[in-house]
Amino acid sequence: MSHRRGPALLCLLLATVLTLSAAAVSSRGEPRPAVPHSLEEETVHYGETPAVRIIPLTDLERADTQATDGTTVPVDPAEMSAVLAECTLQDGTIIRLYAAAEGRIDGAFARPDQGWFRFVRLSDGTSASAAFAVNPTLTPFDGVLGKTGFLLRYANPAGIYTYDYCWFDPDGSLRTLRATFDPVALDLDGDGTAELVWEIAEWQNSFSFYCRGADGALYQVTPGACLENGGTLVAVEQEGPGPVRLIYRCEDDAGQASFCAVTFQDDALRIEPDIAYVPAAPEDTVAVPDPTAGRTALPHVSVTAPDGRTMDGAGEAAYLDLWSLLWNSPYAAPAGAVVVSTDAPLDEETAYTVTFSDPEAGETFSWSLDAEGVCRFDGIAGNCRLVCTGSGSLPAYCHDVLSLYCEASRTARNYDDQGRWLGWDLVPAQSKAG
Repeated sequence: MSHRRGPALLCLLLATVLTLSAAAVSSRGEPRPAVPHSLEEETVHYGETPAVRIIPLTDLERADTQATDGTTVPVDPAEMSAVLAECTLQDGTIIRLYAAAEGRIDGAFARPDQGWFRFVRLSDGTSASAAFAVNPTLTPFDGVLGKTGFLLRYANPAGIYTYDYCWFDPDGSLRTLRATFDPVALDLDGDGTAELVWEIAEWQNSFSFYCRGADGALYQVTPGACLENGGTLVAVEQEGPGPVRLIYRCEDDAGQASFCAVTFQDDALRIEPDIAYVPAAPEDTVAVPDPTAGRTALPHVSVTAPDGRTMDGAGEAAYLDLWSLLWNSPYAAPAGAVVVSTDAPLDEETAYTVTFSDPEAGETFSWSLDAEGVCRFDGIAGNCRLVCTGSGSLPAYCHDVLSLYCEASRTARNYDDQGRWLGWDLVPAQSKAG
């Protein structure tokens, strides 16, 4: 006990000596320094830390989940002259894309023990661009926003894709959540349920996502709109369990740049201003050569899924889509991919492999990508990490696109005479030749 009390006694003696010294100085008539009555917070200056802002979901806009065209119409199966794609949901509901008379392309569903109902018309058979959807695909999904349903993906003649995530309410009504510009299923808050992240490709400052709140409602969130001076998304950090950090670059009215972090958790956005962040340096990146540069013939494209199944011969649409993931995008985005070296291993259980084959020279180029953004390229030693691409800012974006192609090929019915999938081209090859 004496060893523990020793320092306390020493401090008491020291305090007594200082008090007596101060009294002696005061008795000589010299000025005595003012002593604060209390050590309040505002009297201590450590350097101000900006306050973290919390924005509840309930302060934001709810998402619209109306049906694709707001109505469903009974359909006679005899009108389905050719089934282009079909998938069956877990509850036995059948979804079809089909060609009808006069060049129409429609989508319909059949619930168990019920008839067929058309829910969308993708083409009315005319040449008017506003009435025509290009390259539609159909794939099932499970777990996005806690829903199970199907994804209808199609483009307008200008090449802008629309994604309709559709599911059925318990009362049987069809609900549709529409996103554009390459959505990604990503668990942002780390609760085990994937949010739907979209508009990540060419307009990073419009990065948005759909999420489900504790009240069961769906909300649309655009973090950049919640920042005082706006901002551009520059990085998405996800390491281990827990919320994903969205890093934004902001500028004040004087043009001074700073970085802030946005996380989504506990049904709210958490905004941390003025964080320390160092972007990747250009000298750290790896240059990936374009294997199609200077080629005159359209490369043959195949995608092999983690289970070994291969989507083969997808055609021009797949080539342009998958090529632009890594090289010059046709949109207003940074040209090419940003790739850095990494010691992380490639996860073969989640990796997709894309192979471009030159039909003239017989040469091939392959690259693999796993769910964590680790990739492997022909001709480059070691593994790399995909930081962003010419068409997207998330590695998960590229991974989802590869998954979409493989899943769509399994639901499509349009193959050529060699059994190769015709991809997004819904017109038979012999008709094109004519």
